[in-house]
Amino acid sequence: MSWNRVTHPSEVVRVGERIKVQILTVDAERRRIGLSLRRLAPQPWEIIDNTYQVGQIVQGRITKLVNFGAFARLVDTGIEGLIHISELSERRVAHPKEVVAEGDVYDLRIIRIESDKRRLGLSLKQALPEPEVDWQIAPSTEQGETEAAVEDATEESVIEAVAEAV
Repeated sequence: MSWNRVTHPSEVVRVGERIKVQILTVDAERRRIGLSLRRLAPQPWEIIDNTYQVGQIVQGRITKLVNFGAFARLVDTGIEGLIHISELSERRVAHPKEVVAEGDVYDLRIIRIESDKRRLGLSLKQALPEPEVDWQIAPSTEQGETEAAVEDATEESVIEAVAEAV
């Protein structure tokens, strides 16, 4: 019926609705016809390069936890990708269950698209907002010397702040 998981046909069609389908089989003896909606829709991996870009933020539902990471299914297209264990958190993670749970929905960043191999690389830690930096510049003790108190800073932001203070 669909490229996405469907638990009940009512998720895709309604009684009385007119739809286009492809005829798969005709069994005159049993008076049955096999039809397909999915065959008329483009396969998600064929259009992934037109739909998504590396760096894009998407929503994904965690579908499976494994020792090396977590699999997440994109909410809008149903394509499944891997969040490697190193992309779950800034801190060291022994098992993905420390950070995520099956069924939870997260904002994820697409970090790799390999449509020929049907692989999608996702990152939770790169989708998280950057922590705000609380800068406090101390008054100069001598000419040319400056002290600064820094909380939650990246190496680049420290270098920029020191350069601006001098």
